[in-house]
Amino acid sequence: MTGESLMAETAPRSPLHRRWQLWAVLGGIGALMGLLAYGLTVDPKLVKSPLIGRPAPDFQVTRLGSGEPLKLRDLRGAPVILNFWASWCVACREEARVLQAAHERYGQGEPLVHVVGIAVQDTEEDAREFARAFGKTYYLALDAPDGTIALNYGLYGVPETFFIDAQGIIRFKTVGAVTPDGITQKVAAMTAAASTAGGQ
Repeated sequence: MTGESLMAETAPRSPLHRRWQLWAVLGGIGALMGLLAYGLTVDPKLVKSPLIGRPAPDFQVTRLGSGEPLKLRDLRGAPVILNFWASWCVACREEARVLQAAHERYGQGEPLVHVVGIAVQDTEEDAREFARAFGKTYYLALDAPDGTIALNYGLYGVPETFFIDAQGIIRFKTVGAVTPDGITQKVAAMTAAASTAGGQ
């Protein structure tokens, strides 16, 4: 190595070079902060779940009160409205009677649709009191003690509702309180798709 090349490698950086390095670092930090800020402003209602079109994560729970066991996969053959809720959730009060009405309309009729509610971060006593207050008679259970059911479904919060077709595939997701029209439309879409597939 020549003396000139050694001097070139060990020569101090110019002020201009150091300034560009500083701006590059600040620019990277600014971009990261911008991404974080954007993430905080994104409405989860507008974020499509990566589970749409995929098999619904299976789980096993026991019914509030009776202890009747249920495995989600055992409901295959009919669509499922899977609602995540909590007794402390204000929006869950708005949709409580809507879900009960859906159960009364579809739970025994044609098309048969199962309605299942999973209480998240709740106690059995509070969940049962909520069910009594709103006349819920469809299948209700608590999330697993470690919250794995909610985690497996990627919940942002409650209420969130997944519409699972007769083959166990998640077709739709609603963030926030469900509405009668929303349920009717999604059930109709799932049953129409099933009829089309059966006729092929």
